[in-house]
Amino acid sequence: MAPYVFMDTLHLVLAYLAVAGVAIGLAWSAFLVVTRRPGGPTFERLQAAVVAALIVGAASGLLRLASGARPADGLHLLYAAIAIGLIPLARSFTGRASGRGPAVFLLVAFVVLGAVLFRLFTTG
Repeated sequence: MAPYVFMDTLHLVLAYLAVAGVAIGLAWSAFLVVTRRPGGPTFERLQAAVVAALIVGAASGLLRLASGARPADGLHLLYAAIAIGLIPLARSFTGRASGRGPAVFLLVAFVVLGAVLFRLFTTG
């Protein structure tokens, strides 16, 4: 398998992995909002896994860019940067708060992240 084919495949697999993580995060945070429960460490690990998939996906995209492949739209690069920062930004607003507030922030972040991932797919 040629290196560029591997990088294309890796980039696509990580994108779909991020989509799956966002779907789980959406459902989980909606459940937390409705039940007024805290997320706990497992939910935090899910958030970290989604961000990690986005970071590694962006790194593979940068390697593709360095090898000459270009996204169909230059906004793809902007959307990638926004996607990486959404969950950490939402978490920064929650601080050590408890109750429904942090879950609402994260639910909004996962909804927006889903929209940004949609745009990433359409500009890729």
